[in-house]
Amino acid sequence: MRFELTETQRDIQKAAREFAGKEFDLDLALELEKERKFPNSLFEKASRLGFIGMNYPEEFGGQSLGLFEQILVIEEFTKKDSGIGISLSLADMGSSVILRHGDEKQKKKYLAPVAQGKTISAAAVIGPRDPADRAPVFEKAAAEGDGYLVRQGKAWVTLGSLAGFLVVLSEGSHPEKPIALVVEKNREGVGVSGLKKVMGLRISPISEMTFDQVKVPGDQVILCQDEKTDPLKTYRQVHRIKTSAQALGIAQGAFDQAVKHAKEREQFGRKIIQFQGIQFMLADLYTQIEAARGLVYRAAVDYDAGARELERISSVAKLFATDVAVKTAIDSIQIHGGVGLMREYSIERMLRDAKTIQNLGETNLIQRAFIGERIAL
Repeated sequence: MRFELTETQRDIQKAAREFAGKEFDLDLALELEKERKFPNSLFEKASRLGFIGMNYPEEFGGQSLGLFEQILVIEEFTKKDSGIGISLSLADMGSSVILRHGDEKQKKKYLAPVAQGKTISAAAVIGPRDPADRAPVFEKAAAEGDGYLVRQGKAWVTLGSLAGFLVVLSEGSHPEKPIALVVEKNREGVGVSGLKKVMGLRISPISEMTFDQVKVPGDQVILCQDEKTDPLKTYRQVHRIKTSAQALGIAQGAFDQAVKHAKEREQFGRKIIQFQGIQFMLADLYTQIEAARGLVYRAAVDYDAGARELERISSVAKLFATDVAVKTAIDSIQIHGGVGLMREYSIERMLRDAKTIQNLGETNLIQRAFIGERIAL
């Protein structure tokens, strides 16, 4: 499959590259990571320029483009800075379910503020607090008309402490139809604990959130008709594709820095890029990054087209791209030598972020198990 970008897509790619080059300052990134702060001002700027929610319809604040155009932006952002790029790409994760499955009123109420940079949307895939509890996490709330009740549950939620609202999902959430709930963070029964001290994503705070007898009114219920329109599947597909785009950007950024350093660093009177051992490393990385790009772009195109094999290709893209990102970051550190380990450089942060997105949510072992099961059918 050939991916020849249109003039509009090339313009989007260029604009994202220029924005990141101007705004993603290394000193700012280091300060944000040290303070574990989300880049609110950059989120607002990116929103004003149309980089957030560009796949929303125009009437809801977007540009009526596709997820493919959105991942072109994510790739450019994370190529410049992994931490800032990932944080901005996650700021509308909950909106993906509303965009595909919500009604017109829900889209109008929740999508536009995200696209305008006025609020952040997060997603929570919750499970019961007690693993022995087999009852559905969601149940019909008799006293709430068409509303539902989140009985009890908990989840790690990226940007959950900052989100204005969450799209709450659960496996086996309702015995009859797939369902998602839009829950404002300040609703009674929603709790947010302290930040999790994870290896990477320190600019994208992760909190444990709890839900205890949370009442959700009917106009905030996303009730689908069958498994083919399951909002949990939609969320996971978009999350995998966005994660794969983040990984692709990290891999390309780490590769570019390795090439730059190899052309500048001298050993034994020669630039180290002239040594065949370095050339072999770079050749392998270049090949793997190009292969990852093909998978990531295909997954995004398939999502926009509603392809039948989306479950499998989104898993393959996430698996391969994150593995490539981790390997590229490690090899880039190797080529940099000792300076690649220093916090003042961005390579070691790329490695931490790449390893975190490789394991966060659905780990790559889960992706391999899922792909293997599909092959065995």
